[in-house]
Amino acid sequence: MHHNKKNQTLLQPAFFLTNSTSMATLRHSILTLISILCLCFSPSSSSSSSQTTFKLSLTQHIAVPSGEFETNRHPLFRTLNYLVSSSLARAHLLKNPNNSTSEVPLFPRGNGGYYSVPLSFGSPSQKLSFLMDTGSSLVWFPCTDRYTCYDCPSSSSSKIPVFMPKHSSSVKILGCNNTKCGWVPRTPETIQCNATKQVCSYEQVYGSGLTAGVLLSETLHFPEGDVTDFAVGCSILSAGLPEGILGFGRRPDSLPAQMGLKKFSYCLVSHQFDDNQTVSSELVLHRDSSSSGAGDGGMMISYTKFLKNPSRFEGFYYLSLQKITIGGKDVNIPDRLLVPGSDGNGGTIIDSGTTFTIMDYPIYDLVAKEFEVQMYKYKRINTTDKESPLCYTIGDKPPVFPELMFDFEGGAKLSLPMADYFSQVEPGVACMTILPIKLNSGPSIIIGNYQQQDIYVEYDLENGRFGFVKKKCN
Repeated sequence: MHHNKKNQTLLQPAFFLTNSTSMATLRHSILTLISILCLCFSPSSSSSSSQTTFKLSLTQHIAVPSGEFETNRHPLFRTLNYLVSSSLARAHLLKNPNNSTSEVPLFPRGNGGYYSVPLSFGSPSQKLSFLMDTGSSLVWFPCTDRYTCYDCPSSSSSKIPVFMPKHSSSVKILGCNNTKCGWVPRTPETIQCNATKQVCSYEQVYGSGLTAGVLLSETLHFPEGDVTDFAVGCSILSAGLPEGILGFGRRPDSLPAQMGLKKFSYCLVSHQFDDNQTVSSELVLHRDSSSSGAGDGGMMISYTKFLKNPSRFEGFYYLSLQKITIGGKDVNIPDRLLVPGSDGNGGTIIDSGTTFTIMDYPIYDLVAKEFEVQMYKYKRINTTDKESPLCYTIGDKPPVFPELMFDFEGGAKLSLPMADYFSQVEPGVACMTILPIKLNSGPSIIIGNYQQQDIYVEYDLENGRFGFVKKKCN
């Protein structure tokens, strides 16, 4: 069987920031900037709001760099290719966060397919946009007129909105002996605390880049009321990250932990691959256990328990995925891959910051083979890369794909909408938006935001459980 050569380059993986763009050089820049940073501040004596429910606008966000990924191809192909690279780069970091080498997965400029949230900090308030991320915990914003962003789109690097501490009367800089300083990620270069270095500095690495700066205490504003003494990162240097991150992970520096949330919920609008769209949905924060699940409309929510995290991955949300079924047939996946071991390998996490779901190759291979068996009427497009997804030529008629279902502990079953796991990338070509990865460490499966579209999702932190129900989110 012969295939067009262009189909052999479908959806290639990300490249890496290596010694050519030295981590040591970036860290030297970080330390230099921190050493000369001067923040003017005064203490605030206000108290936090007693409001129990807060609502935020959650907007789908995709930024595809121009001139990348075979510009002669269909726009949908280029976008999907971009998101594949972004997802794989992030997965490498999530699965191996303690990599001691100088090789850091870095996506080439831009931000992939995320969801953004507007928030206001300071007195008077300064409004900024943040990318929501349940796979990390630090909350940070671009900060001061010294802010520098490497590998950011040239069109946006000079227009990045920054927080100006000197314009806020409620800002406080936190010292390195402050308890909250122990919450944030640090390196040997930034962890020292002595007479000549008293600020609390941090460095956070993501799949799409890194950021570094100093930790502040600030007032976080909501229409329903204020939250004071919120620990937030004032980043003065980033790579590949033109806007801040709103960490919703399980560590103490996350927004849910600092606000003492009982639960939070969201419903992700469908990816339309159009960064100019204004369709949004609600991200709802609950500080009171009696508050109802906003947006569920009285529908029956299925729940499954969060698992205890391995010590290596304390910030992730682990779920007990028991089996995967395709077209009603169980995929025979070994238990050792579905259950997280004491070494942190195996198991399933849910992550809003990864676009496409990632599966370790042994799992993906079994899933792909079952789809092949049941989709024998369609022609598979062969590729030479083992980290490329499953793609088919589908012709002009609407395709029919087997149902994909995740079965969780407690009887919760998530039947994915077809658009959540197959997407047309060119006329007559559809690819599975679930990707294989050849790194067998860390979680075996990372459920990304693409597989959460049009699903009401609830993180019930008080009861240690994860809830979901299918729902049109817009």
